[in-house]
Amino acid sequence: MFWVANGKNGAVFKRTLIALALIATMAPLSTQARPQRGFNSGPYLALEPGVTQIDFDTDQTTGQSMGHDIEPAFGFIFGWNIYDWFSTELQGLYSTESNSGNRVHYASAVVATKYFLILDALTDFPTLRILPFAKAGAGLRASILPDAPGAGDGKVTSLGYGPSVGGGVAFIWKKYFYFGLVAQEDLFFYDEIRQTVNGVPNTLVYKGGFHPSFSALGIIGVHY
Repeated sequence: MFWVANGKNGAVFKRTLIALALIATMAPLSTQARPQRGFNSGPYLALEPGVTQIDFDTDQTTGQSMGHDIEPAFGFIFGWNIYDWFSTELQGLYSTESNSGNRVHYASAVVATKYFLILDALTDFPTLRILPFAKAGAGLRASILPDAPGAGDGKVTSLGYGPSVGGGVAFIWKKYFYFGLVAQEDLFFYDEIRQTVNGVPNTLVYKGGFHPSFSALGIIGVHY
């Protein structure tokens, strides 16, 4: 993969390697020392406020970005711990921005598996459990963007899809209160958008290709 050499893509590659290394090591470590079996099993539901990277929405006909590179975001997760150290989850994330009267929308969904590091030193408290985790999965993002000037005043939809990796730490307080932090890298590939602009057909408006998106999110919810 030639994009890993340097610059932004090099940083993305390093973050991805760190997340994959955490996933590879957490499962065997989690079998060594743990509190009572079943303490982390069952469903959980949480909100995820934070920020996400949006840098793939530049109109190529004007050079204008439709939003900021970093946007506020709000999402949710619903998951199920099949084992104390392993869960599957669905994440939804939404962000919006108003640009010169044109509101743009970004919505993504990721299905992932999550691996928890469970050690006595982090869980042997009367009311608190500390659970570092890594996760990996796949997802897609739909972006609703304005037409290029000279192409109309409607909207176009840009679709991106690909793998997603991340890691963070979760806390369970008094059995049910679930909160934490997560850093996530969505390694999405986007379709390019072309339109007829000022009578010129097949004009490139939004670039496609590989555009990784980093998110930093909080977690606040319940674990049953």
